[in-house]
Amino acid sequence: MTRSLGGTLTFCALLSAGCFAHQYRVNPRVATVDGDAIVQMKPQGEMPSALEAPLVPADRHSDRPDEFDQVIGLTVDSQPRAYPIGLLDRVEVVDDSAADRPLVVTRCALTGIVAVYERRVGEQILSFENSGALWRDTLVMRDRETGTYWTVATGRALSGPLAGEQLEAVPALVTRMEFWSRAYPNSLYLDLGRTTIVPLTMRLYAASPTQGFSGARTPDRGHRPKEEVFVLRDGSEALALAADEVQARAPIVSTFCGRSIEIDWDSQLETPRVFANSSAREELTLIPMYWFALDLHFAGVRTLSDLEPGTSGSAGATSYIRSDIRP
Repeated sequence: MTRSLGGTLTFCALLSAGCFAHQYRVNPRVATVDGDAIVQMKPQGEMPSALEAPLVPADRHSDRPDEFDQVIGLTVDSQPRAYPIGLLDRVEVVDDSAADRPLVVTRCALTGIVAVYERRVGEQILSFENSGALWRDTLVMRDRETGTYWTVATGRALSGPLAGEQLEAVPALVTRMEFWSRAYPNSLYLDLGRTTIVPLTMRLYAASPTQGFSGARTPDRGHRPKEEVFVLRDGSEALALAADEVQARAPIVSTFCGRSIEIDWDSQLETPRVFANSSAREELTLIPMYWFALDLHFAGVRTLSDLEPGTSGSAGATSYIRSDIRP
């Protein structure tokens, strides 16, 4: 790409962001939650969602992801399955079921989030759609059964009959197609009959300095605003892990919110993983997101740089790096 073309594309991306920022300020408000509005960016029902997830082997996929494309994968009842992130950029909310476990796979390209949650709340199984709304620059889902709005950042119900409820996050790994397919040759892949290439608009946005559509910008410079970190969450607290730091220092034994954890690097899938440091060694959920998104959703954030030096792979409790964001 020539320098002039690159500059033109960046200008177009910034111009589009400015238009969306205007929409963010003037569009209808669904509700106000913790001082911030749920903004209806697109009419309800206009944004695509999938009520079911057709899964096929890689050799039968209508547009098999390239080896460098990212997927989010998990194994349920010994069956590995993966969802191409380029496809999720086009259909941001996908309902799935695996071994009688109802799941929803969600994607917010604005904040770099991709996550899997259980669709069960108490005895009720919910079905989800893209609401067309944003809260704190982040995609909001809506369940069809009660009309409740849920943020994909944490799985929290923001507004509606189920407000205050919490979806259970499911451990899933973000990696490249080549690594996942090599580790799990019998994996199934989401196939919606659409391209798995990341949309050009999303690639332009990722390369631009824009941080969401609201116009807000993080003051924190611990990492680049759009650097991807992997977040371990406990309530309003977050442990943010940068992949290169984990790779260089793992395994790391530490504590987070009073719980002993072990931070590992999966050399086969080239991604960080976190386990409860106990005999059961339960895998804990890491959710990738842009660094700036931490300012939007967590009151306290810790990083690997807070770990005590000279511990040869282990450390004591970490410390908060900031708590100046909205609760």
